[in-house]
Amino acid sequence: MKRALIIFACSFLSAAGLTQNLLPSQDLLPPHDLPIDLRPTAENPLLFNGWVKATVVWHNPLLRNDTSLWFDFDKASQRLVVTKDKVTAFLFNKREFRSVTFYSGNSTFTFEHVPAINDKDIFYAMVRKDGGYSLYKSIRSEAARGGYEDSYVYYVLFPFPDARVLRLKVLDRRLLDHAFNLSGDKQKIGRYYALHPNEEQDEHFLKGLIEYLNG
Repeated sequence: MKRALIIFACSFLSAAGLTQNLLPSQDLLPPHDLPIDLRPTAENPLLFNGWVKATVVWHNPLLRNDTSLWFDFDKASQRLVVTKDKVTAFLFNKREFRSVTFYSGNSTFTFEHVPAINDKDIFYAMVRKDGGYSLYKSIRSEAARGGYEDSYVYYVLFPFPDARVLRLKVLDRRLLDHAFNLSGDKQKIGRYYALHPNEEQDEHFLKGLIEYLNG
């Protein structure tokens, strides 16, 4: 059944005339064609407030990138949203693709499976460096009163040979000191904090810290 749905979806995306009944209704989204805005919204669980272009690395050979396609990402289900006419949208399960890179203006946003964290979910690559520290973020939306609320968890991947993962729901100096206790970079944590004594310890601070550790 799953294979049949994929074949139908591919036929849908390549066809000139689109219909509403190729896939079950739960695999369709209502139209959205609003100005692009990367800020979280309460009205829907989508990553963007409008369609963007993307490059997808698919698992299924039947699915190929098509320059006429537009994309979005459902943060609640972690499914890829695909449309050809910006009216009828199809949802593809996160297991159907290895990674997706969205293009919005001059910015790119890459989401990928990271087996070191887990091989089920998709994570946003904030800082990715082979042979160094990498930083990923999971983005989830849950229904709340009046709309959806986003939650974030950050993951620091340590380089080889100390290949492990530090999970951070909040940026806590004590957790960082403990995680880096046996690392040769522990002193760099202290130096970074000393260089930014009055800076808010938020996502921007954490990203800067990882980039500093890689410097």
